[in-house]
Amino acid sequence: VESLLFYDVNVTPDPHPVMQEPFEGVFPIVDLARQLRELAPDVVYVHQLASLTAQRALLDSPAPVVRFFHDHRLFCLREHKYTVLGKETCTRTVGAACYPCLGFLGRSEAWPGVKLASLRGLRAEQALAQRHHAFVVGSRYMAEHVVAHGFERERMHVIPLYAQVPPAPRPPVARESDLLLFAGQLTAGKGLDVLLQALARTTRPCRLAVVGKGRQEAESRAMVDGLGLSGRVSFLGSMAPEALSSLYRRAACVVFPSRAPETFGLVGVEAMAHGTPVIASRVGGVGEWLTDETGLGVRPNDPLELAAAIDWMMAGPDPRGRLGENALRAYQERFTPERHVTRLLALLESVARAGRRAA
Repeated sequence: VESLLFYDVNVTPDPHPVMQEPFEGVFPIVDLARQLRELAPDVVYVHQLASLTAQRALLDSPAPVVRFFHDHRLFCLREHKYTVLGKETCTRTVGAACYPCLGFLGRSEAWPGVKLASLRGLRAEQALAQRHHAFVVGSRYMAEHVVAHGFERERMHVIPLYAQVPPAPRPPVARESDLLLFAGQLTAGKGLDVLLQALARTTRPCRLAVVGKGRQEAESRAMVDGLGLSGRVSFLGSMAPEALSSLYRRAACVVFPSRAPETFGLVGVEAMAHGTPVIASRVGGVGEWLTDETGLGVRPNDPLELAAAIDWMMAGPDPRGRLGENALRAYQERFTPERHVTRLLALLESVARAGRRAA
């Protein structure tokens, strides 16, 4: 299989070397219509593409198009799927109800720091995307949500995401029975504030390592001080994959307190790949990988329920060990890179064959 990577410089100015490695060639999108004519690909696989001009060029090309929907950008004016007021999880389809939510207001780097999102523009972009030959999502939740926006169910394919795990260190890293781990962007949707409130209510001795950066970091640090958690919470910033992998192996439990309905929730599968149990909000695509046999599910935005789950998980090694073993087994059976790639290649080859027959 010959493969080429084309990237939008407005989205990804310089693709990471890891992204470039599998491809025979890597090129910026300059004139996509001309590039498609000259290359005549059998199939085009799209991840993120914000340019309407480029999207129209794809539809004008004879090559069939498969698109992976990684996020809610086409299905929420705010792109995050939780309300501005109250920060409640949102599962509605895009419509007039988005305006009372103030979903049309977004952050902007330009003065005055606010941009307006257009419902008409979003629906126009959805209409373009609906013409693609196949759609891929990482979870059944996301499949249902996209179908609810008018996309054909027959062209929808659920291919769960995967985690890549660096080789285990030698000697093995020991578990730390009192260590909780949060890994993710420090934004309101990820729910770190809920976790900090829960931590202040726990009765078991435990401490929290926070990995990630984001707009809410200063606010989160202030909350730690205000709740009297300064000696129990460490902010570690961004970490290289090997260092984060070591932390996954050390943690007694990973906590995923998101209030946004995650399209998949990759952090959970990364934890499972290390044999680490997860406590996670029951939102969005989390149910694709979280079961009662691999971790604990809690209501979003509920620090009391989250605190109780943490206390149960930290009560002793027996429940954690059993859940961790089950989590690792589930990862090996369902969420490895090989399983994802096998299913994706089968879909791309099927779409390419159908495109050749149609031509």
